[in-house]
Amino acid sequence: MPPQAGDETFLKIWESVERFIDQAKPEFVLLQCGADSLAGDPITHLRYSEAAHRHAAQRLKMLADRHCQGRLLALGGGGYNRPNLARAWTAVVEALLGESS
Repeated sequence: MPPQAGDETFLKIWESVERFIDQAKPEFVLLQCGADSLAGDPITHLRYSEAAHRHAAQRLKMLADRHCQGRLLALGGGGYNRPNLARAWTAVVEALLGESS
């Protein structure tokens, strides 16, 4: 992703990610939930919001349901801004549980 990419760029690229996953027909999905891509993280040049993380989690859950009987493993990941971590991981968990924010 280019420096300063935000949610709009993420969502445009996401369509190609889904096409790739549909073609690959995975047996399981592994979601590494790093939050260092969120705006305000001191070591990144990206500007995503927790909404992008929520979107990815929702769509990966849907793809896991479609291709691999719901087998999805979500792992916590990096991020160096603790409020970002809390918002991103909460959004991911809500998405995986099917709850809206």
